[in-house]
Amino acid sequence: MTKLPGGNLEFVREDDFVEYYIFPKLPDNLGDEAQLQQQMLKIRSEISAIVKEKTLERSFLWHKDEFQLQIRTGSAQERLLNEETNVEEEEELGDLPPHFHGVTHYGDNISDEWFIVYLLTEITRARGDCIARVSDSDGEFLLIEAADALPDWASPETCEHRVYLVGGCLQLLQNSAASSQEKSISMATAVQRIRLNPTLYRCSREIQSCIDARLKEFQIAQPHFSIHRQVLELPQSAAQLLKQQPRLVSAAVRAFCDRDSLDTKALRTMRYFPPEAKRLRTNVRFTRCLYAMLMHQQYVPEKRLGWNLTDAVSQPELYKEQLMGVKLASGLEILASQAKRVEAQQLEETPAWRSYLRSLQGKGYFRDNIEGSAEYQELLAKAKDYFRGNQERFRTATRVGAEILELLLHPAEAASEELRDEENNLQPSDSDEWLNISAEDLDSMLQDRYGPQKLYKPNGDINAEEFTKQLSDFLDRQSNYEGIEHRGHEEQELDSDDDDEPTQRARTSTSGLGFGAKVKKNASMRKACQRNSLIQTEEPDSTHVRNFLDFVIPEDNWDSTSEMSDYADEDDLEGNLKALAGSAAAVFPLDRQIQSYMQQMDRELAQTSVGKSFHGQKKKNVEDEDDFDDIEDFEPININVNTLRNMMDSYQSQVGGAGPVSNLFSAMGVGMAAAGADQEPKDLSESAV
Repeated sequence: MTKLPGGNLEFVREDDFVEYYIFPKLPDNLGDEAQLQQQMLKIRSEISAIVKEKTLERSFLWHKDEFQLQIRTGSAQERLLNEETNVEEEEELGDLPPHFHGVTHYGDNISDEWFIVYLLTEITRARGDCIARVSDSDGEFLLIEAADALPDWASPETCEHRVYLVGGCLQLLQNSAASSQEKSISMATAVQRIRLNPTLYRCSREIQSCIDARLKEFQIAQPHFSIHRQVLELPQSAAQLLKQQPRLVSAAVRAFCDRDSLDTKALRTMRYFPPEAKRLRTNVRFTRCLYAMLMHQQYVPEKRLGWNLTDAVSQPELYKEQLMGVKLASGLEILASQAKRVEAQQLEETPAWRSYLRSLQGKGYFRDNIEGSAEYQELLAKAKDYFRGNQERFRTATRVGAEILELLLHPAEAASEELRDEENNLQPSDSDEWLNISAEDLDSMLQDRYGPQKLYKPNGDINAEEFTKQLSDFLDRQSNYEGIEHRGHEEQELDSDDDDEPTQRARTSTSGLGFGAKVKKNASMRKACQRNSLIQTEEPDSTHVRNFLDFVIPEDNWDSTSEMSDYADEDDLEGNLKALAGSAAAVFPLDRQIQSYMQQMDRELAQTSVGKSFHGQKKKNVEDEDDFDDIEDFEPININVNTLRNMMDSYQSQVGGAGPVSNLFSAMGVGMAAAGADQEPKDLSESAV
């Protein structure tokens, strides 16, 4: 497993974790370490009260680990115990002031990660003296959420250790205008700079709005929408356990879904939760994630053990309650058996401890003391206590199993009374229709979460001229190795230092669509691309699309260094022809014969199937009638409507798959819904499409 800077005992860390820091402002008159420890304990108790209040209000159920803070004073011995002695890490972290540190594994439920972000915003809002930082295995995941609104200089490399929560708001630290934004910054330096000016680095409204929208689901002080209540039939001991400790549901579901051959062997005996024991119907709270995991696990209970279930056809709801009760009781049985298998194992025999001890010995923790000496034993005892305390932060299966065994030995009388009262007043199970998602619902959710900002429908009110203008503007933009940039965003903005609201970055690129993409911004490379005429030259596909939009005859340009032709604007074509015909300096002078030839060609094409395939527009003045008075019902070509019409035909022919038009719309940030079967493209008009 990869150890991140500031990591805490890397062998207990997995990929699905979120790491967070809280830096409180401490008085300057703290004399010794004992006073510092006392002050940190006081602050932690106040923060824990905030966390408990917010968690209970929303009836939040953690999927794996809970929100938990450890005190870090920054002493030399503590850094050794926490394995923070690498030179590279010290440069990245700096000399951190006393702070709180936490690591939470969220497993399959990403909602836990965002609930921690919500807790940190509430903590920093309630305690204005606190500065918080949060990251996960992807790095600064808060910026991934706000990727479309980031300033130009922001990238995965330039933003490391620059994202903090202060006063409930996001702050993004920038370097001064004299230095490059790519210059790294230590966490200690970042905290110090925020202390000097707490409002200087506040993010723009656009970035903050992205984070607020993601945290909106936690703002209301009521049970979270993801909580699902279900009636289950459980053995009495299992029901009593869950009343006493509702959080055991998460560990039991995960243990059952991740069972192996040893766990299956334990299910053949059911020593702790036997099937022949009295079973009770009780309400159990799940998260939607846990409920879906348990619901879709295929499992057939062994009848010889005594799992006699009702008929699934005649009584489907009761069968569901019984089967899910068997699954949950089996998960509790697995946890209890896992704790039993390791309870006889001493700490010194565990591979994790041996690895940790070797690491301490290699870093000189024991100060060359002879093994077995009094000072060595004292240091060893501190290391064991620290190791146990660190492992207790994480709800491992063995730790949860030990908790289950302890509760079975000492059951709470209050839980038994609650079960008796509840048996006659059961609340009905919540509907699980949310498990059934249609294709339309999925498309709607994806559209709301990841879709473009504008949606053009072929039967809606859309101006064809506006559409083609947007397409032309898109094709006029410059592109480079990072994607397509809007006009006005030049390279010199990379080193800008705007202390006010950072300008919103409007771009379409791989780094904008996914901030996790490791794209390195290189100023010299970008400038070289801008100087290179071959790179600036329009690509053939782009030119062909623009030619289709302009719908004009290309000019001869024999002096061009590019193989591509230049195209004039349709409105200026006649003037260009006259200018070329009357210019003495023209290499190939044009006369009225060419104009006459082009008009004759238009007349002939207008009467053919090719000409009739284009959508025309009504003649607006008498001059149009004079030019084409020999053709009955002649209508000039409407470029805008024909462009949009052909785009729609191509889009429909893709039948929902990937293709040139859908890829072009995606790059433009535009979506188009497929037209209905009864909608014909011939109904398109200039004003409404």
